[in-house]
Amino acid sequence: MTPSRTRPSPSPAETPADPPAQPAPIAGRARTIALVAVLVGLLLDLLDIVIVNVALPTIQEEIGASSSDMQWMVGGYTLAFATMLVTGGRLGDIYGRKKIFIIGMVGFAAASLVAGIAANPEQLIVARFVQGGMGALMVPQVLSILQVMYPPQERGRAFSALSVVFAVGTVAGPIVGALLTAVDIAGLTWRTIFLVNLPIAAVCLFITVKLVPESKGESAQRLDVKGAILVGLGMLLLVFPLIQGPEQGWPAWTLISLVASLLAFAALVAVQRRQTESPLIPISLFSHRSFRGGLAVSLLFMSGVMPFFLVNTLYLQFGQGFSVIKAGLIGVLWGFAVPLFTAISARHITPKLGRLGLQLGLVMLIAAMVILITVIHQFDTITPWALAPGLILGGAGMGMTFAPLLTYTLNDVPLHSAGAASGVFNTVQQMGAAIGIALSSMVFFIALAVQSPAVGDDLRNTVKEELSARGVPVAAVDAAADSARACFDERIKAANPEADVAACRAVASQSGADVADRHDELQFIANRTAYQQTTVRALVYQIVVFTLAIAASFLLPRRVEHQG
Repeated sequence: MTPSRTRPSPSPAETPADPPAQPAPIAGRARTIALVAVLVGLLLDLLDIVIVNVALPTIQEEIGASSSDMQWMVGGYTLAFATMLVTGGRLGDIYGRKKIFIIGMVGFAAASLVAGIAANPEQLIVARFVQGGMGALMVPQVLSILQVMYPPQERGRAFSALSVVFAVGTVAGPIVGALLTAVDIAGLTWRTIFLVNLPIAAVCLFITVKLVPESKGESAQRLDVKGAILVGLGMLLLVFPLIQGPEQGWPAWTLISLVASLLAFAALVAVQRRQTESPLIPISLFSHRSFRGGLAVSLLFMSGVMPFFLVNTLYLQFGQGFSVIKAGLIGVLWGFAVPLFTAISARHITPKLGRLGLQLGLVMLIAAMVILITVIHQFDTITPWALAPGLILGGAGMGMTFAPLLTYTLNDVPLHSAGAASGVFNTVQQMGAAIGIALSSMVFFIALAVQSPAVGDDLRNTVKEELSARGVPVAAVDAAADSARACFDERIKAANPEADVAACRAVASQSGADVADRHDELQFIANRTAYQQTTVRALVYQIVVFTLAIAASFLLPRRVEHQG
């Protein structure tokens, strides 16, 4: 491993005239316990971004939810998180990072309680929004708190632990969600995935209050309200139509909203250029090549990785009929490779190959998508072993890519701007996740709608042929075939292959109980075919985005100096 080097001191122009005194770094066992508490708080937030994915079918069954509701349960959290991240970072700089971290943790726990007792989709979606906003208060403080707790020469290990937590948190959500839902503690099923946050948050809060030192930014004096409003407005105008548009047939307001989002972001840039005192996003950050390139790669990388887990969940549970625990445990194949290759990349590959190591990770992700597309296309009934090569390679590629991103993006940023830069970096990542989930979901459900009519026609013809062969009267055959087709269409529209709809019940009454079992089997086959064809097409989205990320990676310098 190449020895790490301490960043040179910032130039006089970069150093504030009168930096406020910061607390001395804490040491020993107290520092280790404080580190664990802060990182566990971060992990809670990262897990909850995707933990709901694998529980979506169970949630839908218990409280009812449309396809749009399910997208909002996932995307709403990410939208609020991305919208508030930069503002959260700035609030920590102004009022104290420890204080804002604690406020965020308390709010996150309260929102988790509301989500855990939600009685309908609307309540759960609102709770998820609040969770995301509170998470955005916590996450930007972590990097700054670590910089206060550790002297420069000892930050390497802390940042390595931070990278591992980011990687593990990104992929472990579906696995943890599956285990908690399947165990069904006290009959709570999916509600456990939110309620479990409460005791963990309580412990983290106790340790944070006792051991984590307080600190503030050196130059931040007040919140840039205009900038905060424009960031939130731009994100809302961008993501809302992407989620609602497909379900409503892309009315005019969705296109107007997308154009308005561009205007909001343009206004944000203009406002930040004129802001001389405590800007929300210091424009000077973008003068650094590694920062610009790192943001571009992060945006595309996250917009490809994060929606993959949602698409995979929909395919396995809705298309293959996997149980929540089986679908979640299959994610272990991807999940175990991420931290392993994150560590390998950080210690060995990036120091030797530089930018090429990151590009290799993206190529591995593309290869993984190609393998998964081939397997899904070839096998009607899928097995974990058939998916294993693609999932393991994808996890390895994610780890290879994730490890150097933080280093590349923040490498040239002056230390006194680290808080703002961290907030922008996290915001862009979550913006990529929010946009990616919205776009990928849109592609998935549009492809499902396009594929389904032909599959429904085949189902109708098969039912007619089998009933005719049984000697069922022609009128009864036509009625049963039409009902079978209607049953399939309504379940596809509801995004629930087991929905209890009138058309499905009509088949048995029209053709006899002995036909009902065969009808259920044919419905399952038709549904599996539709989701199989849809998933193959949806994964092409990931290939396109990862290819764009490779192109963006050439904006990065070939190598960077590693901070100590």
